[in-house]
Amino acid sequence: MMKGRHFARRFSLQPALYEEDRPSPVSKDEDTAVEGATAAGALAGTSSRGAGDPGAGTSNGAASSSAEKDGDNPKKRRYRVVVMGAAKVGKTAIINQFLYDSFTSKYTRTIEEMHHGEYEVSGMSLTLDILDTSGSYEFPAMRELSVNTADAFILVYSITDAESFEEIRHLREFILQTKKQNVPIVVVGNKTDLEDQRAVPLETAETIVLVNWEGGFLEASAKDNLNVLHIFKELLNQAKIRYALSPAVKRRRQSMPNVGMQITPAQLSHLHHIRQKSSGKRNSCVIS
Repeated sequence: MMKGRHFARRFSLQPALYEEDRPSPVSKDEDTAVEGATAAGALAGTSSRGAGDPGAGTSNGAASSSAEKDGDNPKKRRYRVVVMGAAKVGKTAIINQFLYDSFTSKYTRTIEEMHHGEYEVSGMSLTLDILDTSGSYEFPAMRELSVNTADAFILVYSITDAESFEEIRHLREFILQTKKQNVPIVVVGNKTDLEDQRAVPLETAETIVLVNWEGGFLEASAKDNLNVLHIFKELLNQAKIRYALSPAVKRRRQSMPNVGMQITPAQLSHLHHIRQKSSGKRNSCVIS
């Protein structure tokens, strides 16, 4: 039986933002819990959201890198994921679809908001802290703090906006310079429901991310809930965190295509061929 509660933490724009619920009743009806399981619940857990409290994002505790045991309990683990990308690419929509099975076409500017999902993974309690960031990055220190305290990153661009893909390159470089170590990064091309407006060729994005950057990549649609679950599955795969799908949700989503999760030998050969043809432009993300 899957049970859940929802809460989120919002961040202030004031300098005190370095210091970082409306808990809803937990359902006791097993049928309701199973049928209402969100994509996050598919990872055999619960999700959380609500009004925030100051101090949750401080660097001397709660906001420290969270891929660690919870206290002295070896069966508890926290893992912080930061979702980044240009404004209006669908970062919030992806999180809402993953955790809450909800989507709205109305755009609301995000400052920063922390979401939480709790899962049972191979006998261990895993808490995912998912930070939804602003696309404007008006406060460099705020961005640096978000990167420093993260364990993994989801970088989102819109397939309809070539500039948003270029922003991904800058964000990746900033992450590598700040973290000074390899961390799980999954690049997501969102808005595949707007294929007729595509500005970023799939082949180009795949070559850059999979071959040049050797990172995780897939395209998705937050609106259609296509591949949203797979974004987080790929991230957990990179982090070598094992997870299990609940039978009910597995049946409900068994027809979902597994795009971008594994590269076949034929696909890899094709990507290497593309890379050889454009070897003089390695690491270039400029799209005409």
